[in-house]
This record gives sequence, structure tokens and C-alpha cells, in this order.
Amino acid sequence: MYETRQATELELEQISEFWYKMTCEMSEIDQIPIPNQERVQKVKELFEDRALKGELMFRVAVNSEGHLVACAGGLLREEYLYPLAAEQTLIGWVVSVYTEQGYRKQGLARLLVDEVNTWLKEKGCGRVRLWSSTAAKPLYNDLGFSQMPIMTKSLIDD
Repeated sequence: MYETRQATELELEQISEFWYKMTCEMSEIDQIPIPNQERVQKVKELFEDRALKGELMFRVAVNSEGHLVACAGGLLREEYLYPLAAEQTLIGWVVSVYTEQGYRKQGLARLLVDEVNTWLKEKGCGRVRLWSSTAAKPLYNDLGFSQMPIMTKSLIDD
């Protein structure tokens, strides 16, 4: 059985390690660059700064031994909701969703993302966004996320 709860400040280091594992897996699947240790440190500092400001909150799943096995974050940002919008709107971002290998396919990511969405809604967000790996798209589709009408093209020669 697992307990889910809000992460503590001391757990942000492990969550940044989960972020690194997540990006490494995304690199294998979607060919995104693997971050170096300097970038991992910057992400940890960003997590700490945004959490301190109340703009970022993580939910975690803890196993019976008290170890973190999964996480999902919620980030508050002011953004334009759509092209040519007159003003910015509070948008929620689901970030750093990760489950350790041995704990997958048990509904932890789904549960944590739902909890993050509840927090984002309580904070006043009317819409939530996320970046997804190809592998995670079915999960997010099941959770009600839909593809945005945005396209991208790399301008860097491989």
C-alpha cells in the first residue's frame, strides 16, 4: 500500500533526481538531450525557489518502508491562454511526473496527477498543461488531456 502526500522541502533533492531519470527515459524514447549535472543542479534550485514562493508543489507516493517511489508536480504560471489573447491567465502545469520502475502500472502517476490537478484548481487555474513523452500520452489522454494545436520543427542539424 502507498501513502500519497505533499512533498517536503528536504525531498526536493530526490525529486530532482527523479526529474533526471525522467529526462533520461524521455531521451531514449523521444530523443531529447540528456541534461548534465549542472542542469540537474539548476533544476533542483529552481524547484526550491518556486516551492518557496508557493508557485510549485509536489505530490509524492511513499511505499511501506517510507521511500519515495513516485512524484508529480504542479507549477503556477501566468501565460497567454491562446494566440492573440488580450491578457495573461493563470495556467497550471503538471511537471516532473515520474514513477520508479518497480512501482509502475499501479495507478500512482494517475493518482498523483489527479491530486496535482486538484491543487492547481484550488489555486485558481482554469486550465492545465504538460509536456508528455510519447510513452505517457495514453495515460494523459485517459486523464482528459488533449493535444494542443501547436507544431514544432527542429532548426538544428543532426
